[in-house]
Amino acid sequence: MNVQKVVTTVAAIAAGFAANKLLTVGWKAATGHAPPSGDADDDEASLGELVIFAAVSGAVIAFSRIIASRGASKWLSGGEIAKT
Repeated sequence: MNVQKVVTTVAAIAAGFAANKLLTVGWKAATGHAPPSGDADDDEASLGELVIFAAVSGAVIAFSRIIASRGASKWLSGGEIAKT
């Protein structure tokens, strides 16, 4: 089993969860209500709000996962970015 792949995967998953929590708190602070859930029964959110939240959350989560994966690879290789 490749330890580097396991560590970078765990780091990416943890970063995704952390980014999701940060987005939830940030969205509540910015808008005053919970982020859109995407449920069909959720009539609170407008289409524009859904699109904005989807774009922001996708970008933030993807960015955090990439940074975490690269950081874990760098840490495991002793300071140099490891080739995957």
